[in-house]
Amino acid sequence: MRFHALDGLRGLCALTVALLHLYTHMNVTPPDFIAHSFALVDFFFVLSGFVLAHAFFESLAARGEGAAFAIRRVGRLYPLHFFILGLFVVVEIGRYVASLKGATLAATPFSQGTSVPSLLSNLALAQALGLHDGITWNFPAWSISVEFWVNMLFAAVLALPLSRAGQDPLREKTRLVVLLALAGGVATFFAARVSKDLTFDYGLLRCIYGFFLGVAAQRLRAENRDLLARWPRWALAAAEVLVTLVAIAFIAYGERFWLFMLAPPLFALATLIYAREQGPVSRLLLTRPFHAFGEWSYSIYMVHAFLLVNVLGRAASVAGKFGLFGVAPGTDGGRALAAVFSQGLLAQAGVFAVYVALVLGVSALTFRFIERPGRSWFNALAARGQTPARRVLPA
Repeated sequence: MRFHALDGLRGLCALTVALLHLYTHMNVTPPDFIAHSFALVDFFFVLSGFVLAHAFFESLAARGEGAAFAIRRVGRLYPLHFFILGLFVVVEIGRYVASLKGATLAATPFSQGTSVPSLLSNLALAQALGLHDGITWNFPAWSISVEFWVNMLFAAVLALPLSRAGQDPLREKTRLVVLLALAGGVATFFAARVSKDLTFDYGLLRCIYGFFLGVAAQRLRAENRDLLARWPRWALAAAEVLVTLVAIAFIAYGERFWLFMLAPPLFALATLIYAREQGPVSRLLLTRPFHAFGEWSYSIYMVHAFLLVNVLGRAASVAGKFGLFGVAPGTDGGRALAAVFSQGLLAQAGVFAVYVALVLGVSALTFRFIERPGRSWFNALAARGQTPARRVLPA
């Protein structure tokens, strides 16, 4: 079973994060909701926990199929990560060659956020485990780094034979999941007091908090303890509208510390409500465009930084050489985009339209030719070690 409304919501959130990075790349102040949309990454963590628990909790907790799960997660996350990282490396090699030929560059190739040591950590999906002083290479991928390792923690906790004789393994491991969510929340509370962003430094704690809240929400649903199963349709529709309005207001006007602390529980509640697919927002998210956004959501999240920095930004910079769009010659990509963006509502709409079209178009291609084939190959590899009765659909 897939949760198509939640898929569509994930795609919409991924696009919103992409818009945030457009504003930050231009150094232009965004609207309040977009300015705080970094909190939507916590929705990704919560939703990941919910969906993976739905697909794998029982097979991991009761049968210990950790190896197959790990292979599936590598196949879900790694092929596109490797491809986009490779594109960044190609660009950096091009910059290095240009520097050898005497070109003046804003930063030394293979230094700071694009250093060789950080490349190695990115290849191992370890770049956000406190190894570096900032985000590196494909900067949104910090969350993929921590999510991968939290996924492995999830598998290890559920696959280990922790149950006592006569005890229900599912119930015992559900309790452990709740404890991990609480521990993640406490750790995030203290980390949020010393870190501004909770990304490359304490992002692992933030992910543990959100992910295991999502798992706990799924266990409530699986055991019919979320109460929503007994609500009439009109009440679910009203709850969906209410939780949507509360979430929008909270993200737009909440303070950073409280966003880190309270957004994950709010997103867990929203996930339970949207999973019922009974409200007007869900019906919108079930339409064809949002279905496509949901399928492309991982690609949207992973490709947009490369396209922003190395395609759209560089195109705007090149336009400056010809005196186009009011861009001064020699202006770097971010400032060049900002120069175009500053020329009125029509120019702003044009920048948005080109950026979103570029991100969606490339995402459709990477989903079709990289994500889906890579996932299928790894899923087939994982299935070889499972009996037909134990095989599950990819999450």
